[in-house]
Amino acid sequence: MSPVKVFIIHGYTASPQANWFPWLATRLEEQRVQVTVLAMPDPHTPAPAAWDAYLAQRIGEADGSTILVGHSLGCIAALRYLHQQTATHHLGGLLLVSGFDEPLATLPELTPFVAQSLPLAELRARLHHCALIASMDDAIVPQPYSARLAQRLQAPLHLIEQGGHFLDREGFTELPLAYEQVMGMVSALGDVQGALKAG
Repeated sequence: MSPVKVFIIHGYTASPQANWFPWLATRLEEQRVQVTVLAMPDPHTPAPAAWDAYLAQRIGEADGSTILVGHSLGCIAALRYLHQQTATHHLGGLLLVSGFDEPLATLPELTPFVAQSLPLAELRARLHHCALIASMDDAIVPQPYSARLAQRLQAPLHLIEQGGHFLDREGFTELPLAYEQVMGMVSALGDVQGALKAG
């Protein structure tokens, strides 16, 4: 198996330089993890087809050494990416921060991304590791949206009492919980690779 690769997918109106993405990339790189913070196309007027095509091109085929980290709209983009891979393709891990998979009353302009419901149980079976992070006081993606997504994915949901939407303007230029979750996945995948080599 190839070395673990992490791709960070930002959300609506964001960029690779925003929020906690540069901090997380730096922390992971310090652990010799290969990280790419993707610059999603037209983040202020995102189009599902353009985002789908960009992820397919930049990430390539899903494999068990790949971990995706999505924030907000980046979460549904990551799930759409996996759905568009063939059923034989698995992902090493998926971390969703402020995730949702249904229309948001707060952001109706993003409804095209969730117009098609995804077979989440089927997608979960193709994820070696999956976890979600949400905030109790998120006014943009209210916590129940993330809770329902976690339930549908049968994945653990880690709640922070006062995280808002985990934006830099709310003070979130670092997100240690995300680092811990990703490193846990990296470590678990490394153990599997080591066992396969030993075997």
